[in-house]
Amino acid sequence: MSLKTGKNLQLWTGIFLLAAVFLLMAVFALFRGVNIEIDINAALTPPSYHLLGTDDLGRDILSCLVYGAGISLVIGLTVALVSASTGTLLGMVSGLAGGTTDILIMRIVDIILAFPGILLAIALVSLFRQGIVTLILVLSFSGWVGYARIVRAEVLKYKQKEFILAARSYNASFSRIIFSHLLPLVRPLVVVQASLDISGVILAESSLNFLGIGLDPEIPTLGQLIDAGRVHIFDDPQRIFIPGLVLFCIIIAFNFIGEGLRKTFTR
Repeated sequence: MSLKTGKNLQLWTGIFLLAAVFLLMAVFALFRGVNIEIDINAALTPPSYHLLGTDDLGRDILSCLVYGAGISLVIGLTVALVSASTGTLLGMVSGLAGGTTDILIMRIVDIILAFPGILLAIALVSLFRQGIVTLILVLSFSGWVGYARIVRAEVLKYKQKEFILAARSYNASFSRIIFSHLLPLVRPLVVVQASLDISGVILAESSLNFLGIGLDPEIPTLGQLIDAGRVHIFDDPQRIFIPGLVLFCIIIAFNFIGEGLRKTFTR
């Protein structure tokens, strides 16, 4: 695959949006600091020293936005990395090994896909203690199956190619064929899929926190801020509009990057 990024408007738009979010977060954290301490006496303070005011718990809303956006980015990137790594490895093993191994892995994939992703995440989150690690593991539990199916299909396409048959004829090990011959071929496809999936993971994380079953309520997240802002949608709409806008910018940025990469990697 060749890489052509020069005139890819979607890719550069996504990169610009994501860079802008990172830059604003870094500038605020550097010059104002991030203070998310609860102070009930300062609850619902209008904008003044606190540029966007405070929330129902007396926390600085702008600090909560920076903190929540950081959590969303960390969870989104980590889940995408874990899911992509797991799904790619199992997909390559399934496609190359075939037989019972292929059947077993694909039946597990089918079982997980039989459940709606968000409902499965809600069910799993309710079984474990709230925390970032739990949320990452829950979202990764169903996240890897898409990569496994895509990678398996690619491996089946390359499985009978001359270079794979030649490697087998020279008694190349199973792991060598996977990591030296197949992984470089499927990597661009996995990168594109991962960049597209990050936005979905962030949206799922925000949805769980919006429902109050993601992280501890004392930890500010974008989903939690949007949920808290619903009460003030008519008297102070910025409390729901601004967190929603930040979430929208992050999601649309990764969508643009994913679509841009999909067009960039050409055969």
